[in-house]
Amino acid sequence: MAYVYARVNKHTLKFIRTQRNISFEYITRISKFTRDKVEQWENIESDKWPTINQAKALAKCYHVPFAGLYMNSEDINVKHLPRISNKRTLVESVNDESAINLAIMDLIYARDYYMEVKKAFGETIPKFDLSLLGNDIFKWSAAIRNYLGFSIDEQCKLKSTRKLYLYLREKIENKGIFVQCFEGVAPEIMRGVAIYDTEVPIIGINDEDRYPAKIFTMLHEIVHIIKRSSSMCNEINNTYLGDAEEIFCNAVAGEILIPTSYILLDYDGLGESDFDLIKIDKIAKRYSVSSEVTARRLLDVGICSKEWYRKVSEALNEKFFREKEEAKLQRLENGKKGIPRNMPREGIDRTSSDMCRLLVRGYSEGFFDKSDISTCVGIKVKHINGFIGEVLKWFRQ
Repeated sequence: MAYVYARVNKHTLKFIRTQRNISFEYITRISKFTRDKVEQWENIESDKWPTINQAKALAKCYHVPFAGLYMNSEDINVKHLPRISNKRTLVESVNDESAINLAIMDLIYARDYYMEVKKAFGETIPKFDLSLLGNDIFKWSAAIRNYLGFSIDEQCKLKSTRKLYLYLREKIENKGIFVQCFEGVAPEIMRGVAIYDTEVPIIGINDEDRYPAKIFTMLHEIVHIIKRSSSMCNEINNTYLGDAEEIFCNAVAGEILIPTSYILLDYDGLGESDFDLIKIDKIAKRYSVSSEVTARRLLDVGICSKEWYRKVSEALNEKFFREKEEAKLQRLENGKKGIPRNMPREGIDRTSSDMCRLLVRGYSEGFFDKSDISTCVGIKVKHINGFIGEVLKWFRQ
């Protein structure tokens, strides 16, 4: 059988791998290519070359266009990883940071592309200029809500956690922060990242997370941005033990979502015995947040004890996995392999709100075609009409 080999630039192969801090362990795990094979493809003295399909698989693994493998390294815009403080709790089984490095670089390139499109359309990006001092959780929470224009009344009108996620994401982006989801990293490894920049800071959110976690992550990371720090995080529940800045970010995020004053106004005088799972779910639904965050807030304001919170957390986890298994069994009984995915919505949820708007504007003006949008939001061309239709609804509301 004759193979068609890709005469890629060997120096460029090595350049991209090293600049993006991609380990051979990661390459083998993702592409199944051994270290020896990749090193031969990189070695200019070797007569070994990848096939077309192998080169495409390598480009996908490196998160670069296939055509980029043929370019000279000096012509490739490969940025250096920024310095980011690791605020994550230790995960013993994870030693390889390649997926995290790629996720961070993807966020930076997405932000840079967004800025280029804004400039091409003659639009300006607001300057993020909120500065806060001290460590008063209540002052920070009130100041952030006021700065974003994020009112409790509006929050309570939203009928789902997805709507709150999109609403809050747009509020944050309107203040000059680029908010985008990243992929390829498990939530327990990295839930969110803040990349501070004097021009356009970045908040990265794990695409695999549920909406309530994404909401909390956005608010957690904006506190890092206000502190002018770049940090990667994976813990969103702890407000007592661990890194001081993480504790503060979590406390502020919780206070923003369900202010202490509202909890005490409605539930002061009640004890922990008054809060079962049904009651907690009802409060969570009112604020369009998770039951986990609600339970945590009842602990934080002193209404409920740590032991109560521990038991409730266990019960909520059991409930989550039980409902997940029940839904799986129900699908099997109905002869379905899974819940149909809404690809247009998935594209919208992972992509910056303002970038979604720019893509639809560019399409209407002939600046983008459906293939361009497909590449940017990560869904197939056949779903682009649905994507455009949903984004257009934003302008009719």
